[in-house]
Amino acid sequence: MAFILKHRVTNITFYLYSYGFNMNQNLHFYIFVFLFSFFCINCEKEKCLNCPEDLEPGRRDYIWTVDTLKANPWDLFYLFSLWGSSPTDIWATGSGGASDVTLWHYDGVSWTRDLSCLSSNMMCVFGFAQNDVWACDAPGGGVYHYNGTQWTNVYKYKDTGTLLGLNNIWGDAPNNIYAVGAIDFLNGDYKGVILHFNGSSWSYLSIPEYRVGFTSIKRGMLESDKYYLSAVCFESTGDTNKIFELDDTVLKEIYSGQDRTSINEMAGRIYHCIDKKIYKYHDNLLTIWKDFSSTKHLGRIWGRSELDFFTVSTDGLTHYDGTDLVTLFPTKSFINNIAVFEKDIFVLCDNKIIIHGKLK
Repeated sequence: MAFILKHRVTNITFYLYSYGFNMNQNLHFYIFVFLFSFFCINCEKEKCLNCPEDLEPGRRDYIWTVDTLKANPWDLFYLFSLWGSSPTDIWATGSGGASDVTLWHYDGVSWTRDLSCLSSNMMCVFGFAQNDVWACDAPGGGVYHYNGTQWTNVYKYKDTGTLLGLNNIWGDAPNNIYAVGAIDFLNGDYKGVILHFNGSSWSYLSIPEYRVGFTSIKRGMLESDKYYLSAVCFESTGDTNKIFELDDTVLKEIYSGQDRTSINEMAGRIYHCIDKKIYKYHDNLLTIWKDFSSTKHLGRIWGRSELDFFTVSTDGLTHYDGTDLVTLFPTKSFINNIAVFEKDIFVLCDNKIIIHGKLK
Protein backbone atom coordinates (compact mmCIF):
# COMPACT_ATOMS: atom_id res chain seq x y z
CA MET A 1 0.00 0.00 0.00
CA ALA A 2 2.85 2.41 0.84
CA PHE A 3 4.39 1.78 -2.58
CA ILE A 4 1.08 2.52 -4.31
CA LEU A 5 0.53 5.74 -2.33
CA LYS A 6 4.08 6.93 -3.02
CA HIS A 7 3.60 6.66 -6.75
CA ARG A 8 0.13 8.19 -6.61
CA VAL A 9 1.52 11.19 -4.71
CA THR A 10 4.32 11.56 -7.28
CA ASN A 11 1.78 11.58 -10.12
CA ILE A 12 -0.43 14.08 -8.29
CA THR A 13 2.54 16.40 -7.74
CA PHE A 14 3.31 16.38 -11.49
CA TYR A 15 -0.37 17.01 -12.25
CA LEU A 16 -0.56 20.01 -9.92
CA TYR A 17 2.67 21.53 -11.23
CA SER A 18 1.37 21.26 -14.78
CA TYR A 19 -1.62 23.42 -13.86
CA GLY A 20 0.42 26.09 -12.07
CA PHE A 21 -0.63 25.48 -8.45
CA ASN A 22 1.47 26.98 -5.67
CA MET A 23 3.01 23.76 -4.47
CA ASN A 24 4.18 25.06 -1.11
CA GLN A 25 0.77 26.40 -0.14
CA ASN A 26 -1.62 24.03 -1.88
CA LEU A 27 0.03 20.68 -2.45
CA HIS A 28 -0.90 18.99 0.80
CA PHE A 29 -4.46 20.20 0.54
CA TYR A 30 -4.95 18.85 -2.99
CA ILE A 31 -3.22 15.57 -2.18
CA PHE A 32 -5.59 15.14 0.76
CA VAL A 33 -8.64 15.92 -1.38
CA PHE A 34 -7.55 13.55 -4.14
CA LEU A 35 -6.71 10.65 -1.85
CA PHE A 36 -9.90 11.13 0.15
CA SER A 37 -11.96 11.03 -3.05
CA PHE A 38 -9.96 8.10 -4.41
CA PHE A 39 -10.51 5.95 -1.36
CA CYS A 40 -14.16 6.94 -1.07
CA ILE A 41 -14.78 5.87 -4.65
CA ASN A 42 -12.94 2.59 -4.21
CA CYS A 43 -14.61 1.89 -0.88
CA GLU A 44 -17.95 2.47 -2.56
CA LYS A 45 -17.02 -0.02 -5.27
CA GLU A 46 -16.01 -2.55 -2.64
CA LYS A 47 -19.22 -1.82 -0.80
CA CYS A 48 -21.29 -2.53 -3.89
CA LEU A 49 -19.46 -5.73 -4.78
CA ASN A 50 -18.48 -7.31 -1.50
CA CYS A 51 -20.78 -6.22 1.30
CA PRO A 52 -23.91 -8.39 1.44
CA GLU A 53 -25.05 -6.53 4.55
CA ASP A 54 -25.97 -3.67 2.23
CA LEU A 55 -28.29 -5.94 0.23
CA GLU A 56 -31.97 -6.29 0.93
CA PRO A 57 -33.00 -9.66 2.40
CA GLY A 58 -35.00 -11.70 -0.07
CA ARG A 59 -38.77 -11.70 0.25
CA ARG A 60 -40.75 -14.84 0.95
CA ASP A 61 -44.31 -13.83 0.09
CA TYR A 62 -44.74 -16.03 -2.99
CA ILE A 63 -47.95 -17.22 -4.58
CA TRP A 64 -47.47 -20.82 -5.69
CA THR A 65 -48.94 -22.79 -8.59
CA VAL A 66 -48.08 -26.29 -9.78
CA ASP A 67 -48.00 -27.66 -13.34
CA THR A 68 -47.83 -31.36 -14.14
CA LEU A 69 -46.47 -32.02 -17.63
CA LYS A 70 -48.48 -34.54 -19.59
CA ALA A 71 -47.72 -36.40 -22.78
CA ASN A 72 -49.30 -39.63 -24.00
CA PRO A 73 -50.14 -42.01 -21.15
CA TRP A 74 -47.55 -44.53 -22.39
CA ASP A 75 -44.72 -41.98 -22.75
CA LEU A 76 -42.04 -42.12 -20.08
CA PHE A 77 -39.78 -39.11 -19.53
CA TYR A 78 -37.74 -37.45 -16.81
CA LEU A 79 -36.74 -33.77 -16.95
CA PHE A 80 -33.72 -32.38 -15.12
CA SER A 81 -32.47 -29.20 -16.81
CA LEU A 82 -34.13 -25.78 -16.87
CA TRP A 83 -33.24 -22.40 -18.42
CA GLY A 84 -35.22 -19.34 -19.46
CA SER A 85 -34.64 -15.87 -20.84
CA SER A 86 -37.69 -14.59 -18.95
CA PRO A 87 -40.73 -15.91 -17.03
CA THR A 88 -42.53 -16.19 -20.38
CA ASP A 89 -39.77 -18.08 -22.22
CA ILE A 90 -38.46 -21.20 -20.43
CA TRP A 91 -37.03 -24.47 -21.71
CA ALA A 92 -36.87 -27.82 -19.90
CA THR A 93 -34.97 -30.89 -21.10
CA GLY A 94 -34.45 -34.47 -20.01
CA SER A 95 -34.52 -38.13 -20.98
CA GLY A 96 -37.37 -40.25 -22.23
CA GLY A 97 -38.48 -43.32 -24.08
CA ALA A 98 -38.77 -41.23 -27.24
CA SER A 99 -37.27 -37.99 -28.56
CA ASP A 100 -40.63 -36.19 -28.72
CA VAL A 101 -41.00 -35.96 -24.91
CA THR A 102 -37.56 -34.65 -23.86
CA LEU A 103 -37.87 -30.99 -24.86
CA TRP A 104 -40.53 -28.69 -23.38
CA HIS A 105 -41.26 -24.96 -23.59
CA TYR A 106 -43.23 -22.52 -21.43
CA ASP A 107 -44.65 -19.35 -23.01
CA GLY A 108 -46.00 -17.72 -19.86
CA VAL A 109 -49.33 -19.51 -20.11
CA SER A 110 -48.73 -23.22 -20.56
CA TRP A 111 -46.08 -25.90 -21.04
CA THR A 112 -46.00 -27.67 -24.41
CA ARG A 113 -43.78 -30.27 -26.03
CA ASP A 114 -41.37 -29.14 -28.71
CA LEU A 115 -41.61 -31.82 -31.38
CA SER A 116 -38.24 -31.22 -33.00
CA CYS A 117 -37.27 -34.76 -31.87
CA LEU A 118 -33.62 -33.91 -31.33
CA SER A 119 -32.63 -36.66 -28.92
CA SER A 120 -34.09 -39.01 -26.34
CA ASN A 121 -31.40 -37.85 -23.87
CA MET A 122 -31.35 -34.05 -23.75
CA MET A 123 -29.00 -33.60 -20.82
CA CYS A 124 -28.83 -29.82 -20.48
CA VAL A 125 -30.17 -26.54 -21.80
CA PHE A 126 -28.67 -23.04 -21.51
CA GLY A 127 -28.98 -19.79 -23.39
CA PHE A 128 -28.43 -16.06 -23.69
CA ALA A 129 -31.67 -14.82 -25.25
CA GLN A 130 -34.99 -16.00 -26.65
CA ASN A 131 -33.33 -16.55 -30.03
CA ASP A 132 -30.03 -17.95 -28.73
CA VAL A 133 -30.52 -21.22 -26.82
CA TRP A 134 -28.19 -24.23 -26.63
CA ALA A 135 -28.66 -27.88 -25.61
CA CYS A 136 -26.56 -31.03 -25.54
CA ASP A 137 -27.15 -34.75 -25.28
CA ALA A 138 -25.64 -38.03 -24.07
CA PRO A 139 -24.57 -40.50 -25.23
CA GLY A 140 -25.04 -39.12 -28.72
CA GLY A 141 -22.58 -36.28 -28.20
CA GLY A 142 -24.71 -33.76 -30.04
CA VAL A 143 -24.91 -29.98 -29.58
CA TYR A 144 -28.07 -28.15 -30.68
CA HIS A 145 -28.90 -24.49 -31.21
CA TYR A 146 -32.24 -22.66 -31.26
CA ASN A 147 -32.42 -19.39 -33.20
CA GLY A 148 -35.88 -18.36 -32.06
CA THR A 149 -37.59 -20.31 -34.84
CA GLN A 150 -36.08 -23.78 -35.06
CA TRP A 151 -33.53 -26.13 -33.49
CA THR A 152 -30.45 -27.18 -35.49
CA ASN A 153 -27.86 -29.89 -34.81
CA VAL A 154 -24.61 -27.86 -34.94
CA TYR A 155 -22.19 -30.53 -33.68
CA LYS A 156 -22.32 -34.33 -33.78
CA TYR A 157 -19.75 -36.82 -32.49
CA LYS A 158 -18.62 -39.11 -35.33
CA ASP A 159 -16.23 -41.64 -33.81
CA THR A 160 -18.09 -44.95 -34.10
CA GLY A 161 -15.65 -46.79 -31.81
CA THR A 162 -16.47 -44.74 -28.73
CA LEU A 163 -19.34 -42.76 -27.23
CA LEU A 164 -19.39 -39.09 -26.24
CA GLY A 165 -21.74 -38.00 -23.51
CA LEU A 166 -22.18 -34.27 -22.95
CA ASN A 167 -23.67 -33.53 -19.54
CA ASN A 168 -23.63 -29.74 -19.32
CA ILE A 169 -23.41 -26.67 -21.53
CA TRP A 170 -22.67 -23.15 -20.29
CA GLY A 171 -21.11 -19.94 -21.54
CA ASP A 172 -20.33 -16.40 -20.48
CA ALA A 173 -20.87 -14.95 -23.97
CA PRO A 174 -22.45 -16.13 -27.25
CA ASN A 175 -18.96 -16.60 -28.71
CA ASN A 176 -17.50 -18.35 -25.66
CA ILE A 177 -19.42 -21.51 -24.75
CA TYR A 178 -18.32 -24.79 -23.16
CA ALA A 179 -19.86 -28.26 -23.23
CA VAL A 180 -18.44 -30.87 -20.86
CA GLY A 181 -18.77 -34.60 -20.38
CA ALA A 182 -16.79 -37.77 -21.09
CA ILE A 183 -15.72 -40.12 -23.85
CA ASP A 184 -16.55 -43.77 -23.13
CA PHE A 185 -14.07 -46.18 -24.76
CA LEU A 186 -16.54 -49.07 -24.32
CA ASN A 187 -13.96 -51.18 -22.49
CA GLY A 188 -14.56 -49.91 -18.97
CA ASP A 189 -12.33 -46.89 -19.45
CA TYR A 190 -13.27 -43.26 -20.05
CA LYS A 191 -11.88 -39.72 -19.89
CA GLY A 192 -13.25 -36.22 -19.33
CA VAL A 193 -13.63 -33.89 -22.30
CA ILE A 194 -14.29 -30.18 -22.75
CA LEU A 195 -15.71 -28.78 -25.98
CA HIS A 196 -15.39 -25.05 -26.74
CA PHE A 197 -17.35 -22.81 -29.13
CA ASN A 198 -15.60 -19.62 -30.32
CA GLY A 199 -18.55 -18.12 -32.14
CA SER A 200 -18.07 -20.03 -35.38
CA SER A 201 -17.01 -23.63 -34.63
CA TRP A 202 -16.67 -26.27 -31.90
CA SER A 203 -13.33 -27.82 -30.95
CA TYR A 204 -11.83 -29.91 -28.14
CA LEU A 205 -9.71 -28.24 -25.49
CA SER A 206 -6.28 -29.80 -25.17
CA ILE A 207 -6.33 -30.83 -21.51
CA PRO A 208 -4.59 -33.56 -19.50
CA GLU A 209 -6.40 -36.89 -19.46
CA TYR A 210 -8.46 -37.47 -16.32
CA ARG A 211 -10.50 -40.59 -15.68
CA VAL A 212 -13.61 -38.59 -14.80
CA GLY A 213 -16.88 -37.51 -16.30
CA PHE A 214 -17.32 -33.75 -16.12
CA THR A 215 -20.83 -32.87 -14.96
CA SER A 216 -20.92 -29.06 -15.00
CA ILE A 217 -18.89 -25.94 -15.77
CA LYS A 218 -19.36 -22.32 -14.67
CA ARG A 219 -17.46 -19.06 -14.16
CA GLY A 220 -18.00 -16.21 -11.70
CA MET A 221 -17.93 -13.32 -14.14
CA LEU A 222 -17.49 -10.65 -11.44
CA GLU A 223 -14.57 -12.28 -9.70
CA SER A 224 -12.36 -14.33 -12.02
CA ASP A 225 -11.57 -15.35 -15.59
CA LYS A 226 -11.17 -18.97 -14.49
CA TYR A 227 -13.79 -21.69 -14.87
CA TYR A 228 -14.79 -24.34 -12.35
CA LEU A 229 -15.91 -27.86 -13.19
CA SER A 230 -17.52 -30.61 -11.17
CA ALA A 231 -16.69 -34.20 -12.06
CA VAL A 232 -17.26 -37.80 -10.99
CA CYS A 233 -14.84 -40.71 -11.00
CA PHE A 234 -16.82 -43.94 -10.96
CA GLU A 235 -15.19 -46.57 -8.74
CA SER A 236 -16.26 -49.95 -7.40
CA THR A 237 -15.59 -48.77 -3.85
CA GLY A 238 -17.78 -45.69 -4.28
CA ASP A 239 -17.85 -42.70 -6.59
CA THR A 240 -15.32 -39.94 -6.02
CA ASN A 241 -16.52 -36.37 -6.60
CA LYS A 242 -14.04 -33.78 -7.79
CA ILE A 243 -13.80 -30.04 -8.45
CA PHE A 244 -11.38 -28.60 -11.00
CA GLU A 245 -10.22 -25.09 -11.83
CA LEU A 246 -9.73 -24.40 -15.55
CA ASP A 247 -7.28 -21.64 -16.50
CA ASP A 248 -7.10 -21.52 -20.30
CA THR A 249 -6.18 -25.19 -20.92
CA VAL A 250 -4.62 -25.85 -17.51
CA LEU A 251 -6.72 -28.02 -15.20
CA LYS A 252 -6.05 -28.05 -11.46
CA GLU A 253 -7.85 -30.34 -9.05
CA ILE A 254 -8.98 -28.39 -5.98
CA TYR A 255 -11.19 -30.98 -4.28
CA SER A 256 -11.57 -34.76 -4.25
CA GLY A 257 -13.76 -36.80 -1.92
CA GLN A 258 -16.95 -38.81 -1.61
CA ASP A 259 -19.11 -35.92 -0.39
CA ARG A 260 -21.63 -34.59 -2.88
CA THR A 261 -20.39 -31.55 -4.80
CA SER A 262 -21.89 -28.91 -7.06
CA ILE A 263 -20.68 -25.74 -8.77
CA ASN A 264 -23.15 -22.90 -8.30
CA GLU A 265 -23.13 -19.44 -9.92
CA MET A 266 -25.04 -16.63 -8.27
CA ALA A 267 -24.94 -12.92 -9.13
CA GLY A 268 -21.66 -13.34 -10.99
CA ARG A 269 -19.87 -15.33 -8.29
CA ILE A 270 -19.07 -19.00 -7.78
CA TYR A 271 -20.11 -21.02 -4.72
CA HIS A 272 -18.97 -24.61 -4.18
CA CYS A 273 -21.39 -26.87 -2.32
CA ILE A 274 -19.69 -29.82 -0.68
CA ASP A 275 -22.17 -31.90 1.27
CA LYS A 276 -23.96 -29.42 3.58
CA LYS A 277 -21.30 -26.70 3.47
CA ILE A 278 -20.92 -23.86 0.97
CA TYR A 279 -17.37 -22.78 0.09
CA LYS A 280 -15.70 -19.93 -1.73
CA TYR A 281 -12.39 -20.45 -3.51
CA HIS A 282 -9.79 -17.70 -3.26
CA ASP A 283 -5.99 -17.65 -3.10
CA ASN A 284 -5.88 -21.38 -3.84
CA LEU A 285 -7.99 -22.19 -0.78
CA LEU A 286 -11.51 -23.50 -0.32
CA THR A 287 -12.94 -21.66 2.69
CA ILE A 288 -16.32 -22.26 4.31
CA TRP A 289 -18.80 -19.47 3.63
CA LYS A 290 -21.94 -21.08 5.10
CA ASP A 291 -22.20 -24.21 7.19
CA PHE A 292 -25.66 -25.76 7.08
CA SER A 293 -24.60 -29.02 8.73
CA SER A 294 -27.22 -28.66 11.45
CA THR A 295 -30.04 -28.18 8.92
CA LYS A 296 -31.83 -30.33 6.36
CA HIS A 297 -29.96 -28.62 3.51
CA LEU A 298 -28.86 -31.07 0.80
CA GLY A 299 -26.51 -28.89 -1.26
CA ARG A 300 -26.93 -26.76 -4.42
CA ILE A 301 -28.08 -23.13 -4.43
CA TRP A 302 -29.80 -20.80 -6.91
CA GLY A 303 -30.48 -17.16 -6.22
CA ARG A 304 -30.33 -13.43 -6.73
CA SER A 305 -27.83 -12.55 -4.01
CA GLU A 306 -26.18 -13.81 -0.84
CA LEU A 307 -29.27 -12.68 1.07
CA ASP A 308 -31.78 -14.14 -1.35
CA PHE A 309 -31.15 -17.69 -2.53
CA PHE A 310 -32.92 -21.03 -2.69
CA THR A 311 -31.70 -24.46 -1.66
CA VAL A 312 -32.93 -28.04 -1.56
CA SER A 313 -33.69 -29.81 1.72
CA THR A 314 -35.33 -33.02 2.83
CA ASP A 315 -38.50 -30.96 3.37
CA GLY A 316 -38.59 -29.43 -0.12
CA LEU A 317 -37.74 -25.98 -1.43
CA THR A 318 -36.01 -23.77 1.16
CA HIS A 319 -34.94 -20.13 1.16
CA TYR A 320 -32.12 -18.21 2.85
CA ASP A 321 -32.54 -14.48 3.53
CA GLY A 322 -29.30 -13.86 5.39
CA THR A 323 -30.76 -14.96 8.72
CA ASP A 324 -32.16 -18.47 8.44
CA LEU A 325 -33.31 -21.27 6.17
CA VAL A 326 -37.07 -21.59 5.84
CA THR A 327 -39.04 -24.15 3.84
CA LEU A 328 -41.19 -22.18 1.40
CA PHE A 329 -42.75 -25.04 -0.52
CA PRO A 330 -42.89 -28.49 1.09
CA THR A 331 -42.53 -31.33 -1.38
CA LYS A 332 -41.37 -34.92 -1.33
CA SER A 333 -40.51 -34.74 -5.02
CA PHE A 334 -36.81 -34.54 -5.83
CA ILE A 335 -35.85 -31.04 -7.03
CA ASN A 336 -33.70 -31.22 -10.16
CA ASN A 337 -33.22 -27.59 -11.15
CA ILE A 338 -34.42 -24.05 -10.52
CA ALA A 339 -34.69 -20.92 -12.68
CA VAL A 340 -34.77 -17.63 -10.76
CA PHE A 341 -35.99 -14.32 -12.15
CA GLU A 342 -36.62 -10.92 -10.56
CA LYS A 343 -40.07 -11.80 -9.23
CA ASP A 344 -40.54 -15.40 -10.35
CA ILE A 345 -39.03 -18.77 -9.57
CA PHE A 346 -39.59 -22.04 -11.46
CA VAL A 347 -38.72 -25.32 -9.73
CA LEU A 348 -38.30 -28.46 -11.84
CA CYS A 349 -39.10 -31.64 -9.90
CA ASP A 350 -39.26 -35.30 -10.77
CA ASN A 351 -42.64 -36.82 -11.57
CA LYS A 352 -42.96 -34.17 -14.30
CA ILE A 353 -43.84 -31.42 -11.80
CA ILE A 354 -42.95 -27.74 -12.20
CA ILE A 355 -43.61 -25.42 -9.27
CA HIS A 356 -44.01 -21.72 -10.08
CA GLY A 357 -43.61 -19.10 -7.37
CA LYS A 358 -44.46 -15.43 -7.99
CA LEU A 359 -43.86 -12.62 -5.52
CA LYS A 360 -47.00 -10.78 -4.48
